[in-house]
Amino acid sequence: MTVLIRCEGVQKIYGRGRRAKEAVKPSDFEVSAGEIVGLVGPNGAGKTTLLRMIGGHLRPTSGEIRVGWFRAGTREARRIIGFGSDPPIAPRELTGLEWLTYLASHRSETPGGRVALVSEALELGDLADFARRRIAEYSRGMSQQLALAAAAMCGPVMLLDETLSGLDPIVAKNLRASIAQFAFSGKALIISTHDLATVERIATRAIILVKGNIAASVEMAKLLSSRVAEVEMSRTSRSSRERLLRRLPDATLIPEGLSVPLSGGLTIESVLAICRLERVAVSASRVRYRELEDLLVEVVERGGDLRAGNEAA
Repeated sequence: MTVLIRCEGVQKIYGRGRRAKEAVKPSDFEVSAGEIVGLVGPNGAGKTTLLRMIGGHLRPTSGEIRVGWFRAGTREARRIIGFGSDPPIAPRELTGLEWLTYLASHRSETPGGRVALVSEALELGDLADFARRRIAEYSRGMSQQLALAAAAMCGPVMLLDETLSGLDPIVAKNLRASIAQFAFSGKALIISTHDLATVERIATRAIILVKGNIAASVEMAKLLSSRVAEVEMSRTSRSSRERLLRRLPDATLIPEGLSVPLSGGLTIESVLAICRLERVAVSASRVRYRELEDLLVEVVERGGDLRAGNEAA
């Protein structure tokens, strides 16, 4: 497939000397046409910084970013990127229709082409009911719909920074369908969000950022088809829990007890057998399919360790 975003050794450092802060550590990844990549991680992980470097709004301290055939930040690269942010970058005195019409004037040289772009954007963003209202009067949800519609007009690469957060369920469902349609049409999308359920629903891949590190990259279909065992423990001493964690290094502590990914031949029966050997009283257990939250918690608890993240993926 055609690679539309390529990052090689991309790093961002703010400040100098003792005050220098490495917001994004040297990172390498690609996004191809038809892919939807969910960019997730704790607050301050570097998600927005990375998106803004790809979008050309920030210059990397080192490394190179290519968007299509062009270096990020060049006029050619900007023309093929749609950047949707929350709140959207749009003049509040204009109506939504006026803003989209302005954007279309930079994307098409013919009147008919501009009309078609605006019409498609209005439909994809579900904006028909309030397109003629001033942006200053928009609710947060309306603003996010406008941001998505504007981003969709701009070319084969879409970068969405929290554009899908806090929407009402019906609008969110419609916009997820639009995003899937973008991918099917050959666009490459990166979605930065704290809404892990949305990433599970629409992303083909998830990248987890922790302290500026790409700590894990996982195919969503593979992750969501794997299983995890949850063991509820009662009257368990701290030393017993520590022995269990040494025997089950991929396990994480949860309020009820222990969560263990079932991989490498590990089964719920073998997990329970280890608990018996360590004289841990098990009050309940279950097996469920793994979620993105499981991987995120594991990686964060390991401090964003790359090896731990890659093994989890």
